[in-house]
Amino acid sequence: MREETNNAYRFIRAYNELDHFMDLKLNRDSRYNSYYQRIIELSKRDSTFRKHKLILHSFGELRNAIVHDFGRDNMEIIAEPHLKQVELFERILREVMDPPKALDTIAVRFKNLYTASMEAPVREVMTNMTREGFSYVPVMEEGRMIGVFSDETIFQYVRQEGFVDIRKEFRLKDLASYLTVEAHEKETFQFASRKESVADLEERLVNTSKGEKRLEVVFLTENGRPEEKLLGMVTVWDLAKGSFQESEEESSRK
Repeated sequence: MREETNNAYRFIRAYNELDHFMDLKLNRDSRYNSYYQRIIELSKRDSTFRKHKLILHSFGELRNAIVHDFGRDNMEIIAEPHLKQVELFERILREVMDPPKALDTIAVRFKNLYTASMEAPVREVMTNMTREGFSYVPVMEEGRMIGVFSDETIFQYVRQEGFVDIRKEFRLKDLASYLTVEAHEKETFQFASRKESVADLEERLVNTSKGEKRLEVVFLTENGRPEEKLLGMVTVWDLAKGSFQESEEESSRK
């Protein structure tokens, strides 16, 4: 018998582990008694399965191509998958079994965020944004977020008031009516629970981009409520960067 370190046995081991995991996740429901049926059903329930649905289907087909089954528990390896395919399957297996949380991976944690109070001079905030490359600044009051400052805040103010004077005494509080999450005309911001996965936020981006406003930032709190303590934030760029890196990794394995 071959050593179980070779590609085929690694692939089959990953396949069996996934199939068993799906069976348990579906409470051994007899309506879903095949690998493909389980993928389809879990894709309806879980964003990480939806994200990888097509490639998981293709791995099922690859499994059938490399194994000849005979009897209930006997099989013969008839082909050897590429190492890159095995590694990709193992990575996706880890991801669907334990979906990476956005707060633990792509989010900027609160301690690393640039925030400002209502008393902050607008000019100072804009200077810091330019120097550090920040696009959105959470505006905080007594430990909770009460608004968001962005370039669009200034543009919106100018459209309404006709001009803006950002001398030293002009502060964020002078823009108060333009800072609330609801006040932004061309941008939209959402709140999500700390438990949401990267795939959950990717779906938010896709679903929200169909409207007139652009989803720019998802703010993370304990249960996804605006009045809760801000734990971190994820920008559209963070999501796009993560998706691009993942796509590059998958392409390099083909």
